[in-house]
Amino acid sequence: MEQNYKLLIKNLDENSDIIEYKTLLQKKWNNNVYYSPEHLLHFEKDPDKLKYFLFEKNNKPVILMPFVFREIKVKDQKHPYFDVISPYGYSGPLFNDTVEEEDIAQFWNNVDQWYKDHNVITEFIRFSLNGNHKKYSGCLTNTLSNVRGHLLENFDDQWVAFLPKVRNNYRKAVNHNLEFKIFHQNEITKDIIKIFNDIYVNTMNRNNADRIYFFSNAYFENLILSNLDNFSIAIAYYEDIPISIELIIGYKDTIFAFLGGTNAEYFSYRPNDFLRVKIIEWAIKNKIKCYVLGGGMKDGDGLYKHKKSLFPKDEDVIFHTGRKIINEKVYDELCLSANAEYSQTHKENVKDYFFPFYRLSI
Repeated sequence: MEQNYKLLIKNLDENSDIIEYKTLLQKKWNNNVYYSPEHLLHFEKDPDKLKYFLFEKNNKPVILMPFVFREIKVKDQKHPYFDVISPYGYSGPLFNDTVEEEDIAQFWNNVDQWYKDHNVITEFIRFSLNGNHKKYSGCLTNTLSNVRGHLLENFDDQWVAFLPKVRNNYRKAVNHNLEFKIFHQNEITKDIIKIFNDIYVNTMNRNNADRIYFFSNAYFENLILSNLDNFSIAIAYYEDIPISIELIIGYKDTIFAFLGGTNAEYFSYRPNDFLRVKIIEWAIKNKIKCYVLGGGMKDGDGLYKHKKSLFPKDEDVIFHTGRKIINEKVYDELCLSANAEYSQTHKENVKDYFFPFYRLSI
């Protein structure tokens, strides 16, 4: 039976557009917060435009994918070309439960044709951890190992599964009389969000984090209060002082450690281990199946090892990124104008170099 496919390209710049998109996300995709307009719009910087692909099969939506549509400038010179990048975080296409491999292949065929028709030169995508990189029509890269723990049915078994240093650090925290509170759904207030944001910002400043990791308090309020059913904020306290925090996204039977931080004055009290162990205990009580902690800044670093110590026997899941050159001739021209050192090697090994290369000097 021949399928009727249609690719729709929609903007996210008017209130009516945003309402339509949000309704679609809630009805068809359980309101996955990584795709929420409150999150996506943070990454729309003028003159870039936020858009999304909606792929229909027999007039029913089967694939949704938001993207940032960017004008290309090289050394302050504007070009009549564009590139596409996914917003920060777990992204790429969202598939509905009935999608088939043939549908996914047709989706990418349609997307690539749209790129050709609209002077899009490159595409860079950060995929999610749910296999949505399969059938991708560009160059796929294994970018980072992410820790995804499968929670056991009772906490006692989970406790035994931790590395010994986790248990030891937890005991130290308990000896300091740390307390744990988790604020879930309607328990989250603007005051709780501010507690989270203050510790998070201090942590990012201390670590000299890249600007992409900084968000305004208004961003957090808008994101969380607009999607209360999908958020929890966990806090570790010492003598009523909040000292370690984690912002948690809930999606179906999985929780994601979205962002977090710790007050450096209290490192010796081991509040981060304490917080994570208590989150796991809470998650098991609430029948959560998976806890995604993400990865390090690079594979095998201290941050990764710290996360892995909670789930040492669980298999990591790979975070994939995708790179695609749609128009090689124009790509070469843009890269050469940006950097005279550009060579065929940069194009043949796109996964080994900054991509797209022409933005390296922008």
